[in-house]
Amino acid sequence: MKFDENELARIAELVASKNKSPMGELNRQQICTALGVSESTIRRLEQQGMPYTPVGVRSKRYDLAECKQWLKDNQVCQSGKIKRASSTSESWSMAKEFTESCRKVQLRVMPS
Repeated sequence: MKFDENELARIAELVASKNKSPMGELNRQQICTALGVSESTIRRLEQQGMPYTPVGVRSKRYDLAECKQWLKDNQVCQSGKIKRASSTSESWSMAKEFTESCRKVQLRVMPS
């Protein structure tokens, strides 16, 4: 069976359109890959207001540009709140406290 150029172009267009999601939107796995985060992080961000479009009963679609803009506007930190030191000496003292607490823990578990 031979196809002419027009039929081949139409078939290629149909195959390409099947690989794309509607309106350029991504499913949860695709948005996770695009943003470099886990699915649980995406669920948490949804609860905080990240935009998505419900599709059917359980499915959702995400617009990558819209999600990136929302993350930028809301400045959501992936690991929660981070305590920032106001000066270098303060950060050194925090490091010293951490080191001292580690040493105390080691002293408690070492056999006598």
